[in-house]
Amino acid sequence: MKKRVILSTVLAGVLLSSSALYASYNDSVSKKEERAINNPASVKGHTAAQAKVEESRSKEEFMRKMDAKYFQSDAKKEDMQRLKNVVNQEADQHRQSLQKAPKEIAQALRQTVTALKALQKRDTKTAKDALNKATKLFDTALKNNPKLTLVPVADAIEVHDFTGDAKLVKHIIKSAQDLLDDYDTQAARAILMPLEDEMVMTTQYLPMGMYPLATKEALKELNKGKAKEAFTILVTALNGIVIKTTIVPLPLITAQSLVVEASKLNKKEKEKATKLLDLAQDELEKAVYLGYTKKHAPEYKMLQKEIQNIQKEIKGKNIVAKLYEKIKKDFTSLLSKHEAESTEKKH
Repeated sequence: MKKRVILSTVLAGVLLSSSALYASYNDSVSKKEERAINNPASVKGHTAAQAKVEESRSKEEFMRKMDAKYFQSDAKKEDMQRLKNVVNQEADQHRQSLQKAPKEIAQALRQTVTALKALQKRDTKTAKDALNKATKLFDTALKNNPKLTLVPVADAIEVHDFTGDAKLVKHIIKSAQDLLDDYDTQAARAILMPLEDEMVMTTQYLPMGMYPLATKEALKELNKGKAKEAFTILVTALNGIVIKTTIVPLPLITAQSLVVEASKLNKKEKEKATKLLDLAQDELEKAVYLGYTKKHAPEYKMLQKEIQNIQKEIKGKNIVAKLYEKIKKDFTSLLSKHEAESTEKKH
């Protein structure tokens, strides 16, 4: 199973360990497939495994395709650094886009948590004191800015990185299809599980139209001696925190980064520019196989065509400045559309 890296945007920088970028698929390979590789006759009736034996020709070839350690050893340092830069840049943009919560709100939220803990210990004196402080802090924040609605109070970024190109993704999908044809559903599920290549950005928002009122109501109940009711009100309010989750596909933002990188090269560096654009095309294709965009989507088809046009111009007169500017805008448009479609709000 793939390793996952959890990144908190509360930190000054985003850390991305290169060792965590690679997943081992060894645990995902069907035991029947392994037996088929070692002894095809033992599973003669298992058509999917047989197909893989014929395709791989040898155990070494099959494991080379399915073992992510192979890709780790072959991965170039600039590719790893590029991915790290892309993740850092996206995380920075996400962090900058968030409205900074007034310090009073953060302090008030901590006070309500303190009150909850105190009520669990039947310490009503501490709970009352904390709720009084929270009420005053919320009142101050709303007095300073009456238009406060949803205020971000916590956020985190989770990175799921798939190491491999579009060809590998297609191979794994084909393998899963073969296994499903033979009703080996669990094996198919296992090899599909690592097929994630995305940043999951989750932000928690405090609803200012509800939470401060709940704090006051809890304090009223507590003053009446109704500690249980006060506790219930605070728990209900906490459950009302709005959680917004946005999924950003790494193949799309990596492809965008590759195009930008190519656009900055000297016109004489045609070979390097062509290589970067080839990689961008592979990332776009991988995005399709992973289900982040559709092959027939107008935006996807346009980007593929624009990359091909730039490659032709590079080989010719190399008049590509305007083409680069257009494709950059189209990448921004596609990513914005995907973000709007993938964003979910939960309570």
